Amino acid sequence: MSGKSALRRWTVRGLVGLPFLLVALAIAAGACVRASLPQLDGDVAIPGLSAPVSLGRDALGTLVVEGRTRLDVARGLGFAHAQERFFEMDLTRRSAAGELSALFGAKALDRDRSRRVHRLRARLTERFEGLSGEDRLLLLAYAEGVNAGLHGLPMRPWQYLLLRTKPQDWTPVDSLLVISEMYFMLQSGSFETGFDRATLREHAGDVVFDWLNPRGGRWDAALDGSQMPAPTMPTPEQLDVSRSRAPAAPASDAASRPATLPASVHADGDLPVLGSNNWAVAGSRSAHGGAILADDMHLGLGVPSIWYRAQFQIGAGRSGLRAAGVTLPGLPALVVGSNGSVAWGFTNAYGQWFDWIEVPADAKLTTRTETLEVHGGPAVTLEVNEIGDAPIVSVEDGRRFALHWIAHQGAAYNLELDRMLQVRHVSEALALAQRAGMPHQNLLAADRDGQIGWTVAGRLWAQPGLPERYGRFVAPTAMRRDWLDPDRAPQVLSPTQGQLWTANNRQLDGAPGELLGDGGFDLGARAQQIRDRLSATEKHDEASIGAIHLDDDARFMKTWAARLLAAARADAGANPTHKAFVQLLENWNGRADADSAAYRLVRQARLRVLDTLWEAWTVPSLGERQLDPKRRLRWRNQFEYSAARALDERPPHLLPAAFPNWDALLLAQLDDAAREIAPDGNLGGATWGAQNASRIQHPLAKAIPALSRWLDMPSAPQSGDSNLPHVAGPAFGQSERMVVSPGREEQGWLSMPGGQSGHPISPFYGAGHQDWVDGRPTPLLAGPVIHRLTAHRD
Repeated sequence: MSGKSALRRWTVRGLVGLPFLLVALAIAAGACVRASLPQLDGDVAIPGLSAPVSLGRDALGTLVVEGRTRLDVARGLGFAHAQERFFEMDLTRRSAAGELSALFGAKALDRDRSRRVHRLRARLTERFEGLSGEDRLLLLAYAEGVNAGLHGLPMRPWQYLLLRTKPQDWTPVDSLLVISEMYFMLQSGSFETGFDRATLREHAGDVVFDWLNPRGGRWDAALDGSQMPAPTMPTPEQLDVSRSRAPAAPASDAASRPATLPASVHADGDLPVLGSNNWAVAGSRSAHGGAILADDMHLGLGVPSIWYRAQFQIGAGRSGLRAAGVTLPGLPALVVGSNGSVAWGFTNAYGQWFDWIEVPADAKLTTRTETLEVHGGPAVTLEVNEIGDAPIVSVEDGRRFALHWIAHQGAAYNLELDRMLQVRHVSEALALAQRAGMPHQNLLAADRDGQIGWTVAGRLWAQPGLPERYGRFVAPTAMRRDWLDPDRAPQVLSPTQGQLWTANNRQLDGAPGELLGDGGFDLGARAQQIRDRLSATEKHDEASIGAIHLDDDARFMKTWAARLLAAARADAGANPTHKAFVQLLENWNGRADADSAAYRLVRQARLRVLDTLWEAWTVPSLGERQLDPKRRLRWRNQFEYSAARALDERPPHLLPAAFPNWDALLLAQLDDAAREIAPDGNLGGATWGAQNASRIQHPLAKAIPALSRWLDMPSAPQSGDSNLPHVAGPAFGQSERMVVSPGREEQGWLSMPGGQSGHPISPFYGAGHQDWVDGRPTPLLAGPVIHRLTAHRD
C-alpha cells in the first residue's frame, strides 16, 4: 500500500507540475523567438562601410536607408533584408538551386530534382566571374550587409528554431539565384504551355491546332493597334463531333441532360491566372502636366509580402539622390519605383524565351552528377543529361525532350536594373532595360518632362519567326542562337495618343512581334479595359489613374451573361429553375463584386462550357488521354475566341453529340454550375466573395496548419477576378499597387499585402495589409521615422 501511495503522490505532483513545465517551455520558446527580432534602434557594425549609414523605419516598416555611396546603401539594405526576411531569402535561393531538401528533408526531394536538373548554382557561379566589376562589387557589398545582419541577431531566425537547422551565410551567387527563381516564377508556366501546344499539333494537325489555339481576336489591345485574324473553322471533314447525336428534345428536357464532365476542370480557382497590369499617361494627358505611371504586379500572395518597401538616400545636397519603391529581398536593386526623374513598373511579357528540343537517339550527351543534401538523411545523387546547354527534362513514350531556355545562359543575368537609379529620361530607361539581365518584362517608364515609353526589359534572342517555333518540337540545331543587338529591341516612345498600357497581352504584330514570340499571352480583356478607361478621361490625375487598380466592371463576363441569359429566357416559361436564373442575371449589376451570386454563376457556367467544348474537340485526336486528369491537355486563355465563335455561329458539326442543340449545351452547363456553387439550392447565398475569399498564408503555416491562426492574414471576401483590371484570387493578385508622377512623389501611392516583416511579433508584421484589403492607398514615400539604427564600419 505504501508503494501505491507514493506512486499516487508522485503522479499528483507530476500532474500539478506539468502545467508549470509547459508554461516554462512556452516562456523559453517565446524568449528564443523574441531574441530573433530585428534590431530597430541603436548602433550596429557592418564591414566595408565608407561612412556611417542610417537605417530608419516609419510606421509601416518602410526602410529609409541613407548612405554616402551606392555600395554603402547596398550594405545597409542587405543588413535590413537579413534581419527581417532571411528565411524567405533562403527559401528563394534554395528553390532555384534545388536545395530545399537540405532544409526540409526528403519530402522536398521531388521538387529539388525538378530544379537541380537545371544546375543553376553551377551555371551562375561561372556567370558571377563574368559580370562587370561594378556588378560584382555591388553583389559583394550586399552580401556583406546580409551576413552582418544575420550574425547581428542574438538568436538565429525563429523559423530555423522550428526546423532545428542553422542558416548558411549569403553569397553573391545567391543573389543571382534569386533572379533565376524569378525566371522560374514568371516563365515556367510557358514551358508547359509550349509542350502541350507541340503535343496537340502533332496529334491534331495544323488546321485543328490553329482552331484550338487562336492567337488573338476581339479582345486584342496591342500597343500597335493590330488584331490577329480569326483562325479557319475546321470543316466537317476535318473535325466533326456531332455524330450519334440524340434526337432533338424540348429545351427544358435537354437542359436536364447530364454534362459530359462531372465538374469543371478549372473550377474554384484552378483556372490559370495570368497577371500584372501597368499603364501610364503622358504630361499632355494629365491635369498637372506631369506624366503618371501606375503598376500592379500580380503574383502569388503570402506572408510576408514578396516585396520589401524601401527608400534610398544616396549622398546629400544637390548631388544626392532619393529613390522610393519596392525591393526584392535577396537583391540590392530597387525593382519598381521612382528616382524623382523617372518612374518605372513591370508586367510579365509572356514571349517565347525557350524551345523544346527533341533529342535524337544518337545525340551526343554530357552527363553530370549532382549531389542533393537531405536534412536528417543521407545525401542523394542525381544524374543530369544535357545536349549542349539544354538538360533533358521530359521523357514521353520513349522520346526525350530537352529544354533550351534563355535563363540557362550567363548573359541573361546582370544588375543593369540597378542603374535605373541614375536615369533621367524615358529614353535612357528604355535603353537600359533592353540590356538588363532579368526575366522579360513589359517596362513602362515615365519621366518628369512628361514623356512615357514601353519596351521589353531583358536580353532577347535573335530568333526565327513563329512558324518555325510556335507549338512545335524542334531539332537540336535550333539551339544555335545569337543575342539580339539591344538597339534593335522593339519599343514605343512618346505615343501620339499620350497613353500606354500592358496586361500580359500581345503588344506587337509583324517583325517586332516575331522577335518576342508567343509563350502564352493573356486574352487581352484586362488590357482593353485599362486602355478604354484611360481613353475615357481627357486629363488624368493620381486619383483617376489609381482608381483603375480596383476596377471590378466585368465587361468580359457580360458577354457570357448575355449568351446564358438568352438561352434561359427561351426556356423560362417551361422551367422554373431557368426562370430563377433569368431573374438573377437580369438583376446583376455587371460587376465582379464579392456579394454577387450572379457573377459567380456566369463565371462557373463559362468554365463548364469551355471544358465541355475542349474535351469534345480534343478527344478525337488525343483519345483517352483527355479523360485522364493527370495527363489531359488543358485549354489556354485564347481558346475563348474559338469557343465564343462556335457559340455565336452554331455550326452543327462542332456541337458535342450529347446535346441536341447549342441552347441545350448552354443550359446544361448553367444547371450544373448552379449545382456546383450551391449544392444546398441557395443560389442567392452562393456569392463570389465566398469562393474568392483571401487565403494569404505564411509558408510555415502551409506546412503546419496549426500555426495559421498566428501567422496568416485574416481571410476576407474579395471582389475582382482575372479578366478585369482588379485581379484578385484567394492567394494570387496585386502584390503591390503603385501610382506616381516623377517629381511629385509626395502624392504617390504604394500599397502592399502581407506586411513588411517576416517576424510574427515584429511591429511591422502585417503592417499595411488591411489598407491593401480595403483599397486605401498608402504613401509611396516613407512617413516620419520612428526607429533609427546607425551602422558603422566594423
